[in-house]
Amino acid sequence: MDLTEFIRSNLEGEKVLIVYPRNEVFFSMSKLIAEIWGRDRLRWYVFNEVAKRRLESSFRLFEGFAPKNVGKMLESYDEVEPGIVIAYGYHFSVFDGGFDEKLIRLLMNRNATVYFFLLRGAIDERKERVLRDLFDSVIEVEERDLSLEKTYLYSVAEYRFPFREFSGAFSIDRDYSIFEG
Repeated sequence: MDLTEFIRSNLEGEKVLIVYPRNEVFFSMSKLIAEIWGRDRLRWYVFNEVAKRRLESSFRLFEGFAPKNVGKMLESYDEVEPGIVIAYGYHFSVFDGGFDEKLIRLLMNRNATVYFFLLRGAIDERKERVLRDLFDSVIEVEERDLSLEKTYLYSVAEYRFPFREFSGAFSIDRDYSIFEG
């Protein structure tokens, strides 16, 4: 199994934590999710105004998979409807307190499939360990410089039946497409 197959196999209501080392991984993984599920089905959940502004600036770079209208950007867990949600900006909580209640309420929505992006090292290790227990699956991505090409290693652990674990590597091209192998 590879990342594409894994994301394609996610069930309705499943919660996936993606721990990433840098923005190019966030951009490329978001693009992959959009290509698999369709950008019109995506909803983007942001935790505060800083995250919203950052994501809006990213949308200009990625018009090919960003929502056509920013109205699909959610700032309240009460707005989350059934469908595919990419949650971004939890790490910006350093600017205005914690978002734990928002996060818990978002993840308790049974009908939304949530891909929650967490910047590696943004929260303390103990809190991250507890946070992982709220998710059905965890994808961890690490950066590796092998030869002249930057490569990312990933591991996937599922915490629901059939409890699969697998790993692999990918590179990212200049269009933020993922190439596994």
